Amino acid sequence: MTKSLSFSPFGLLAALRVFALVSGNASMALAFSTATTTSQDSSSSKQTFFPHVKHHENDPLLQELQAKHRPIAASFVPEKFNPHPLLSNCHLQTISGVFLRKNPDCAYITDGGIDGLANVMKGLSQINTADDADETKSNFWDERCRITTNCNKDFFTADIKYAGSKKTIYQSEDSKGLVVLIHGLESNSNSSLSTDMASAYINEGYDAVCLNFRGCCGVPNDTLGGYHLGFTDDLIQFLTMLKQSREDGTFENKPIYLSGFSLGDNVVVKCLGELGSKAYTEYNIHGGSVTGAPFDAERNVRCLDAPGFNRLIYSGNFLKTLKKRAQFQLDRHCNGDPLTSAFDFPRVMKATSIGEFDDAFIARVYGFESNIDYYRKNSCYYFLKGVAVPLFIINAGDDPFFDPYFFPIEEGVDGNGNSPIKMEQTQHGGHLGFMFHQLRDSDDCTERKASWMPMELARFINHVHECNSKQVNDHLEWIYL
Repeated sequence: MTKSLSFSPFGLLAALRVFALVSGNASMALAFSTATTTSQDSSSSKQTFFPHVKHHENDPLLQELQAKHRPIAASFVPEKFNPHPLLSNCHLQTISGVFLRKNPDCAYITDGGIDGLANVMKGLSQINTADDADETKSNFWDERCRITTNCNKDFFTADIKYAGSKKTIYQSEDSKGLVVLIHGLESNSNSSLSTDMASAYINEGYDAVCLNFRGCCGVPNDTLGGYHLGFTDDLIQFLTMLKQSREDGTFENKPIYLSGFSLGDNVVVKCLGELGSKAYTEYNIHGGSVTGAPFDAERNVRCLDAPGFNRLIYSGNFLKTLKKRAQFQLDRHCNGDPLTSAFDFPRVMKATSIGEFDDAFIARVYGFESNIDYYRKNSCYYFLKGVAVPLFIINAGDDPFFDPYFFPIEEGVDGNGNSPIKMEQTQHGGHLGFMFHQLRDSDDCTERKASWMPMELARFINHVHECNSKQVNDHLEWIYL
């Protein structure tokens, strides 16, 4: 897809709202501080599983792996996210996470006084919303691989960052393992969050690879579809490639970890739930660490499309880029025919909400009965019971994209669930923000190679790795006694 179609969805209007918030405009600041997202359905989090979901109830190996891995997930102690109290607003968190993540004075607050806030204001004043990035190039990633899809009709790309000297494709000499990262809606490997998460994993000694969904690498893809909330095909193909490389001896048998954010989070969790015990036994996946989990898209779309701020800023800007993508796909794959049977183009262009777009485009292109059918068949909540490896999910309680009443803690280790999932819901953070974290006097900011949330995700992966290494060492000691 052209570069104008995959830049940050928040756009100039959102940045202007940030400026209004911090410029002393009391009425606008009040609007930000009191804006809330309410669900139209705040019923109990207990839901009925849909019959299409494979639950693995009769898989004793899954149950064995879950029992083995629950203590690992349960023993992880999340760090408390502590944003500056004047900078904790969910919309400020969300928007600053897009534009200011790489600014060290905004990722962390080392001085809670006037000087620290002045540095934040300076960063806010320098926000640049211009869409001038070339998505086909990157100064961060070491290498890009183009991968032909199994159908031989399309492709996706994998961008690689090595933790050390390259040994072979996707692997450096002394890395602890490989983290496979999946980006979010209308994002890509060059987004500030993708590179920040990769930096956190690299800092812990892991190679990192970010899979760009079809059409998200700066080059248009070759088929009408690209990806969606539950599109695990390319991830599983990539994992299968790594499996084959291990079997033929070209890829050392080091652990694989999965990570992702927002839509990419959903893809990762759904993939783990679909694979069940095979994630560990066949694909060598040892754990996962994700953020911004859209557990139930059917609930969340009501929040994202809610009248007012959410629809104006978030849903509205997503729609602008999604409609451009639909127009581009129509011209490229449907001869520009607005009456094509491939999807309902007139309804796409008239859509005023994400739900309407999903019903007119996503559902039609991918063969779902409706947008509701699409949500129910792909929301990661329905796949949690199939997760076999330690998984960390961190969401913000004030995420404006999600139903604030729905956080299925009962499916994880802290809710006596069977799955080895550690769930953390912070009070603040917005959607993928987690900015302006206040460091303690004893903290060394120079050791923080990424912003707070990516560092937490990497810390969990390293926790899992160390627990597994200890189990192996203890087993070897027992053998040689």
